[in-house]
Amino acid sequence: MKRIMLELKIAGTNFLLVTAALSFALVLFAALAGELLDFAPIAFEVAFPLYSAIAAGEWGRTRCDPCFEAIAAQSPSLFSWALRRFFAIFAAVSLFALATMLAAACIRPGLVMGEMLLLYLPTAFFFASVAALVGAASPQEHLATLMCGLLWLVALLTRSLLRLFGVEFVYPFLCFAGDQHGVWLYNKAVLAGMGLFLWTTNWFVLRRKS
Repeated sequence: MKRIMLELKIAGTNFLLVTAALSFALVLFAALAGELLDFAPIAFEVAFPLYSAIAAGEWGRTRCDPCFEAIAAQSPSLFSWALRRFFAIFAAVSLFALATMLAAACIRPGLVMGEMLLLYLPTAFFFASVAALVGAASPQEHLATLMCGLLWLVALLTRSLLRLFGVEFVYPFLCFAGDQHGVWLYNKAVLAGMGLFLWTTNWFVLRRKS
């Protein structure tokens, strides 16, 4: 636990302030948006997962950390260090997301906490895992954020591919785009599995760099 808190301390207050600002903006959006707006997918399937990837790429840095060489020389396991840092950042973002869900549920009584959590966690875990893998593979600063941002944008722009068989099982914004066949739970399970696969790949990458 001390090491988790240390990673949050390294991330700094800017990380917490920016995350809090996003949460406040989404709560305000929930209060001002009309009743016809499907708020949950926009906030927790699209917006917060992008931010979780940005946070993992910018504050959960691995190879582009200025102290990476020293950590690699002294740490018994680079993967454990990277996983601990990722967990600290992702858990902090998720706590703010949970607080946003609670506030939004009070403002918009039709929102269901369980549904919002299922929309957020697998999608955010997938995007943040992409950022973690890119950060472990490349020492280039901001590359992880760039790659996740491009993936996020391409996914939004290619929603028409949902007409193809099987795409709905891997499309990250299925509920936002419209779940025509009621398979969104399977979709989220696949995204969670893809995130775990990315971490398996991350283990091999960091093992080679140890």
